[in-house]
Amino acid sequence: MPAATDKRMESFAWKVKALGVPIREEDNKSRLGRFEEKLPKRLPQSLASFLSRYSFPVFDVGGISLFGWDSNSNAYTEEASAAKGSLSELLLPAGYVQIGRPDTGDFDAVCFDLNEHNQNREYRIVQVDHEDILWRVSDFS
Repeated sequence: MPAATDKRMESFAWKVKALGVPIREEDNKSRLGRFEEKLPKRLPQSLASFLSRYSFPVFDVGGISLFGWDSNSNAYTEEASAAKGSLSELLLPAGYVQIGRPDTGDFDAVCFDLNEHNQNREYRIVQVDHEDILWRVSDFS
């Protein structure tokens, strides 16, 4: 992973910690590897750097409630398992990896869109309307 990405994530972690989020430095490389094995593509370098080096509870930043990453069982790994009947069962095959929800409490999914290749595996972040994705699936059933 490029040193510049790690430095940006270190700066991000420091800023979020200064806002009161209890972020802990922790070696999560093996947990990250198990998580990425379940995904259709590798995570963006920035998120991979962040998850590999820090553990944290759910927190709000930039209009997004990011999932927590603080144990072997967390929302990221649950989403990657694409349990039957879950939104991720529909999102992952469509190329979307959910990282959180809007901080408004909405049930929509905030995801990385893995469908468009960008430089350094940095994908755009999109909000997927949960009702729209369920409606589209029921149209094809």
